[in-house]
Formats: sequence, structure tokens, C-alpha cells
Amino acid sequence: MKKWLSFVFGFVISIGIIYLLVGQDIGAVGDELSKARYIYILPTGLFLVISLLTRAIRWHFLLNRKVSVLHSFHITNVGYFLSGVLPLRIGDVARAWMTTRLDEPVAAFTALSTIVVERLLDMLALLIMMGMMLVLLDVPRELTSIGIVIAAAAFSGGIILAGIAAKPQWAFNILHRLLARFPILNRLDLENRFQHFVDGIQPMSHPRVAVTVLIWTSFSWFWSLAAGYVLLFMMFDVPTLAATLSLIVFSTMSVAVPAVPGNLGPFEGAVVGGLWIGGMIPAATSPENAPAVVLGVVLHALTLTIYVTLGLTGLWVEQASVRQVTEGAQEFVHQEPTELPSSTKAMRSVDMAQESVS
Repeated sequence: MKKWLSFVFGFVISIGIIYLLVGQDIGAVGDELSKARYIYILPTGLFLVISLLTRAIRWHFLLNRKVSVLHSFHITNVGYFLSGVLPLRIGDVARAWMTTRLDEPVAAFTALSTIVVERLLDMLALLIMMGMMLVLLDVPRELTSIGIVIAAAAFSGGIILAGIAAKPQWAFNILHRLLARFPILNRLDLENRFQHFVDGIQPMSHPRVAVTVLIWTSFSWFWSLAAGYVLLFMMFDVPTLAATLSLIVFSTMSVAVPAVPGNLGPFEGAVVGGLWIGGMIPAATSPENAPAVVLGVVLHALTLTIYVTLGLTGLWVEQASVRQVTEGAQEFVHQEPTELPSSTKAMRSVDMAQESVS
């Protein structure tokens, strides 16, 4: 889809969601704005910044400490800034590209594979929280069982990821058999791409590193949940854990919905839907949803403010510009994958990587 057509499509979706949320009851939203307890924005913002710091520390360990925590923090913030503000969601690629500019550079593909691991770990965490949400909510027993299954599947996925990091030979053998059975898949350069992925998750093969990364993943989501729980006091007297989980899960997943830069519309819609499912509002339609709409707008504005402030600070510290980073990321996206050695040499490189980590 062409860029302009994608933007138009996202703009229509954003406007449509905003209209569905507010409708003709803009007055109800105004009333809730006047009654909001804005003092809770301060601790919420602090907790969100702490959450970003813990994610940077996690990336520091995933990169096997090749990037300092300070550089990791600033580069991570630049990535969130670009993904949250610009129409092209290239924040993750920009992070990978920026590691190549450090005094001790990290290969962009290796950095990108660690970011993929981040996303997998975050997805597993979201699935676990979704399972907890279904267990805590007053829903039919069938949905509670689904929640337990989702959480168990997410935990199993984490074990599989750790298994690939510890024994990549097994995964390579499976991939080779798959390629031999379906030769057409060779066109996708799967072996080359999987090798880069293995390089990125090598630190996870060391039990101490894996546990450390999982702990920091838990910390990052704890502070995100804490931020959501505290902010609920801005509009509601008695927040619940179930509503907080629902708020965080739905708002995080909203980034997948096409929208204008900044994700205006889908984010607020996700907040309203999450708080309705979490039992904080009686209906997801106006005027009953006015408190949730206000909370969604405030949370969205606060998040973007933090991303912009810390992202621009990160660009200044890393001595880069938005144009320079985006152009570098786009060049990286369009470059051809480097040719890898034969499978035997590739496996030797995996073994050497394991030895270096241990």
C-alpha cells in the first residue's frame, strides 16, 4: 500500500473511532475533564519513565553489555519517540542502526535480533497478563479456562525461546529439514535470517543472563501496571487490578491498528474498551464512557510527552538528528542481507558465541 493511501486509511480510522467514542456528547467529556484529579499525573509519569529505564537495562543485558545502560536508555527512547510520533513505525530499526554508530559498534542485524527477542518477551508478558485478566474478571468459566490456557501457552513459549538459545543446533536441524522438504522456502533466505536471530538471543543461553532479562522484563511491566493503576485514581475512586490489566493489555495492543501518527483514536478506543471490560464504566458508548475517554486522552498525551522529551534528549546526547536516523534506518531496511557461510560454519559460529557468553 502506498504511503499516502496508508495515511489516508489511518486518518479515516482515527476520525471514525473518535466520533464513535465522543459522538454528540462532547459536553460530558468536558464535565469529566473539570472533575479529574490531575495530581495523579505526576506519579504516573514517574512510573512510566522508570518503566522505560528498566527496558533499557534489559536491552543492555540482551546485548551482552556491549552497549552501556546510558546509551541503551537514550537509544531506546529515540526508538519509542520515532515509533510513537512519525508515520513510519521504524523506531526498532532506528535503534538497531544507532548501535552501529557507537565507539564500540554492534552489528545492526544482531541488535535488531535482540529487539525481536524484546518483542517476543513483551508478547509473552501480555499473554500472561491477558490470562490473569480473564481469571480475575467475573466471566464465564469457559473464558477463565481460556485465560489459564493463554498464560500457560505464553510460559511455554518462553521455555521454547530459552531452549533455542541454549541448543540452537536443534532448531537449525528442524529448519534444514523444513527447507529440504519445501525447497521453495529457500527464496525467503530463512537460514540467513534465523542465524541473525540466533546471534541476537545468544545471551539468553546463559542461565544467569536469561534470568536477569526475565527479571527486568517483569520489572518493566510492573511499573507500567503501577502507572496505569495510579492514573485510574484520576477518574475513579476504587480502581481494580483486573481493570488495570485490561487497560494495559488493550492500550498496548492498540498500536497494531492503522491510525494517524501518534495513534490518535485507536489508543483512546482501546482504553475505553479495556476499562469497560474491566468493569470501570457501564458502557463503551457515550456518555457513559466519558471518564474513560478523558483518562485515555490524558494517558495518551502524557505518554507522547514523555516519548518526545526523552527521545529528543536521546538524539541530542547521541549527536544525531531525526532525518539522519530515519534515513539510516530506511537504508538498513532496503539493503540486501549479508551472505552467511555454509551451515557447518554457521553452526561453528553459534558454538563460539555460546562459549563467549559462558
